[in-house]
Amino acid sequence: MARRSAPILRAEYESRAGPNIAKDRWHKPELRPLDIEGRPVLVKDYRRRPLLYRETWGRLMVARETVIYRTLDGIPGIPRYYGRMDALAFMIERIDGPEGGQVEPGSLSPAFFDLLRETVLAMHARGVFHGDLRQRRNILVGPEERPYIIDFASGLRLPRNSALLRFLARTDLSGVAKIRRKLAPDTMTDEDLDLLRMERFRPFRRYRVRRREERKRL
Repeated sequence: MARRSAPILRAEYESRAGPNIAKDRWHKPELRPLDIEGRPVLVKDYRRRPLLYRETWGRLMVARETVIYRTLDGIPGIPRYYGRMDALAFMIERIDGPEGGQVEPGSLSPAFFDLLRETVLAMHARGVFHGDLRQRRNILVGPEERPYIIDFASGLRLPRNSALLRFLARTDLSGVAKIRRKLAPDTMTDEDLDLLRMERFRPFRRYRVRRREERKRL
């Protein structure tokens, strides 16, 4: 799989990109928007993070996430990948639309969640596990109510049809079911309900729920 270079160099990017639209935290990359030949793009950039962090974790995350985006390139519902700018930054399609956490319950059609599930299954067919689909901020509502999956920082690229991928795939699908239950509970399918029932048997999840309840009582 050949590495793809971004269509502009860092010097031009620095002079043209808009301000960081992500929360400015030392351990989080910047997300800076710009337009290239009429295309809306977004640059994920670790360049301004602390030296030790960016030269270790930052480089690792860029290498890891770009491999995943290249693997998924062309799947509807995955932002297009435009290439690496350098070892600390890469460029993807910018999707204009709200995050799942900004959407009012009942405002999305059942078709939205059906398309989201199709995107997840297509992702798994290429050997990619997202790992963080329970977070609604990782789902965007794009034009014409098209769901988009973003942020593969927790993702893994695994052998297709491997036992590990099949096992982990249920976690992604249960994340979709959880989002559907939150935003459109009346559209839940029997499969969605089965996936959420399985969540009850995850020991780590039970521990997290118990700790959350304990903190509320304090």
